[in-house]
Amino acid sequence: MKTGVKDQNYNMDKAVNTFALVIITIIDMIMFAGYIADYRKGNIGLLFVSAVIVAVLGSLIANYAVYFRKKDSRAFKNVSLTGYIIVYALCVWGAKNDMVYCIAFPITLLFILYFDYGMIVRGAIAFSVINITDLIYVVLVLKHHHSGAPLDSTSLLIQAACILMYMYVICNTTKISNRNNELKIAGVKAEQEKNASLLRDVLQVASAVRENSREASNYIQELGRDVDLTTEAMGEIAEGNNNNAQNIERQTIMTGNIQSMIEETKQMSDNMLNLSGQSAQAVQSGRESVQSLAENSKKSAEANRQVEAAVQHFIQNVGEVQDIVSQIFAISDQTDLLALNASIESARAGEAGKGFSVVAEEIRKLAEETRVLTEKIGEIVTELQSNADEAIGTVNNVLEASAVEHELIESTHSHFQKIGSSMDGLNGNVQQIYAKIEEIMESNNTIVDSIAQISAVSEEVAASTQQTLEKSVETREKAGNAEQLMENLVNTVQAMDKYLEE
Repeated sequence: MKTGVKDQNYNMDKAVNTFALVIITIIDMIMFAGYIADYRKGNIGLLFVSAVIVAVLGSLIANYAVYFRKKDSRAFKNVSLTGYIIVYALCVWGAKNDMVYCIAFPITLLFILYFDYGMIVRGAIAFSVINITDLIYVVLVLKHHHSGAPLDSTSLLIQAACILMYMYVICNTTKISNRNNELKIAGVKAEQEKNASLLRDVLQVASAVRENSREASNYIQELGRDVDLTTEAMGEIAEGNNNNAQNIERQTIMTGNIQSMIEETKQMSDNMLNLSGQSAQAVQSGRESVQSLAENSKKSAEANRQVEAAVQHFIQNVGEVQDIVSQIFAISDQTDLLALNASIESARAGEAGKGFSVVAEEIRKLAEETRVLTEKIGEIVTELQSNADEAIGTVNNVLEASAVEHELIESTHSHFQKIGSSMDGLNGNVQQIYAKIEEIMESNNTIVDSIAQISAVSEEVAASTQQTLEKSVETREKAGNAEQLMENLVNTVQAMDKYLEE
């Protein structure tokens, strides 16, 4: 603030000094040229023109020296006024022109610009004294005007009145002007004080705004960084959620494939359960058949014993023997059929039925042998009458074959018992597998439902994440705008720092 006032005062003093120097130079040059012309005309003498030239040049040299040493010098007005008074005195006292006293008017008007009442008064007194002295000199010494004209009281009165009134007017004008200026300056100072107080308040507010703006700018920058981090994190979450969605989609496909495989396995398990039940029924039927074979074997053995007991009566009871042969044929056919069924069931039983297959084959062979023997018995029956001894031997063979057959049937029955136990265990295992597959299907259905729920939630999260990401981008843009506005505000407030420094 003080520096600005100094610059303003400097510029003002410099402008007044420059203007005064120009006007004084012009007036001095005009007087210089005029007196040179008067000298050439012979109106004035060499001594007087030399004194004027020395006074004019000395005054100009002094003025220019002071001005260029310091263009706003306060001493310039005193130096220039003093030099001009000297030149004016020489001109008034030695001139041959009665109106030369008028050159006091422009210079005194010029010095009003300095607003120095004391200097104006001193100059007015000096100019008045010079003119009064000149009037006294003209009246008492010369007894005529400088131009040579006879004395004219009106001209003398006009000269004295003009000079005195002019100087009086100049002094009072300067005084009144200075007083008015002082009042105005006082008003301006009061207004300046008021403005300074207001400016101080504004600067305090500006300082507070600057600090708050800086803090707000820092907060906004932190907010911008946080929003950037949030946006980056939301982008990562969105990317991760997209990966999760892809994984869930692949998991859904895999779960569907697992569901299909489980259903196929369940169907196979159903078939296994049905086959196991059929196998169990077949084994039970084989056991019952073997039981029947055992009973029939017992009956056959009893019949053979009866044959042996009745062989002596064979000839008399051929018809009864034929019946027995028929029964044997029937038993042989049934045995063959049972052996065939046993072979089929053993083939179905797989590895567990290999032993039973051997037994079934043996039974079949025995059935064939029984058929052969029965045919032989038939032949023997036809030959019984001729060879009873052979009949008795054949009966013994039949008895032995029946014993072997009974043993084989017992062995077959034992194998069927083992196959039955194995089939029962197999059936239990198949039922357990079926139950486990049912549980797996329920669990897989639960997993499918959970994946569907997770997929729905993932879609909702993806939508929310996308919205949040868009809001984060929008918030970042707003934060950037706010940061720019705060930066502009800080720059605006910083423009007032120079007033704070002043």
